[in-house]
Amino acid sequence: MKIIEITRPPLESLACVNPECNLYGKAGQGNLRVRKEYGQHDRIRYLRCCECQEEFSERKNTALWNCKIAEEKAVAIVEHLSEGNSIKGTARLLRADAETVRRLNKRAGRHGEQYHDGKVQEVEVETLEADERHGFVAQKSQPAWEAELMDPESKFVLSHVQGRRDEELIRRLLEDSADRLADRHRIALFTDGDASYATLFPEIFGKPYRPVRKGNQGRIPNVRYRIPRSAAHVQVIKHRQGKRLTSLEIRYTHGSQKRIDQALTQLGYQVPNTSAIERRNGTARLMSKAQVRKSLAFAKREDQKTALGWWTTTVYNWCRSHRSLRCPLPEPQGKKSINHALRQWLSAWQIQFLPKLRYSFPLSTRHRVGDNLT
Repeated sequence: MKIIEITRPPLESLACVNPECNLYGKAGQGNLRVRKEYGQHDRIRYLRCCECQEEFSERKNTALWNCKIAEEKAVAIVEHLSEGNSIKGTARLLRADAETVRRLNKRAGRHGEQYHDGKVQEVEVETLEADERHGFVAQKSQPAWEAELMDPESKFVLSHVQGRRDEELIRRLLEDSADRLADRHRIALFTDGDASYATLFPEIFGKPYRPVRKGNQGRIPNVRYRIPRSAAHVQVIKHRQGKRLTSLEIRYTHGSQKRIDQALTQLGYQVPNTSAIERRNGTARLMSKAQVRKSLAFAKREDQKTALGWWTTTVYNWCRSHRSLRCPLPEPQGKKSINHALRQWLSAWQIQFLPKLRYSFPLSTRHRVGDNLT
C-alpha cells in the first residue's frame, strides 16, 4: 500500500458548524481556535468557536466524521472504490473489514451528493447531452439505471439520478438540471430517441402560457408551453438490426435547426451527436464495479450502488483533470540552453497535462460559503 501524506486544511478554510451561531458556515472569520489534538496517528484538531463557544472536531460534516480507522487507510479505501475495485476486493487488498468498506462507501457517496448540491448552482451553460446506462441490483431481474446530463464543452456532469428507466427517471433528471441552470431557456439539448425527452422538454425548458378563452362560457384552457428561440432539442436515434447499427436518424424535435447549428459550431461538431456523454458512460463503467458490462459484478444492495455512483461522479467532476482543459506552458528558468526565440510548435500546441489540475470551470456566481464539505 502506498504512503499517503495527510495534510490538514488551513484553519481559515473551516467554519463553525453550529446552526445557531452568527458565523455559521462562514469561513475565514478568525473565530476558530485549536483547543487540543486527538488521535494517536492522525492528530485531529478539536476546535472552539469564539463566537458561540461551541466545540467540535475539524472532521465534523465531512466524509471521515466519526471514522474509527486511520485516515490513511480510509483515503486508500475510497480511492480503490473510485478506481473500479469491488467492496470485497478493496477489503482484501487493504486488509480491512468488508463492512468498514461499505460504511465508508455510503459516507463518501452521501458527502459527494451534498457537495454537488451545494456547489453546482446557477451554472452558465448552453449545451447539454443526456443519456442512461444500464446496471443491476441484487440480481439481473432487477435493473437499476443511472441517468446523467453533462456539458459536452467542459465535460462536467451537471445532474446524476438513479432508478428504473421510465418517464419518472427522465423527469427527475431534467428537473434537477433545470434547477441548477442560470437560464433554463437557453439550452440546446442532445439526447437519444427516448420518447420521454420529447414529451418533457417543453414543460421543463419552455415558457408556460394560458390561451385566452373564447367567450364567457366553457372550460378555461389548460396551460401550454412555448419553446423560446434560444432553446432547442434534437434526438439522435440509432436503428439496429440485432447488434449491428444499420442507420442513424437525426430528429429535430423542438426548437429550430438554426439553434442546433449554433451549438454545433460552438462545440466543433459536424453533425448532432452524443459522443461526450457516451464516452462518459465508458469512463463510469471503469470507475464503478457495479456498472461493469456482461459480468456478475453488479451491486448486492441498492444503497451501496447509489452511494458508489455519487462518489465516482464526485471524483470525475472535482478530482480528475481533463485533456480539454487548456493552460499555458510554464517558461523554463535557470537553464543554460534557454533559447528565447519564438518556436512555432510551442504556439500551436498550448496544452499541458497536469496530474494535480483541478476542475476550473466557473460554476456559480453566488457568494462562496464554507461548509466544511471540502
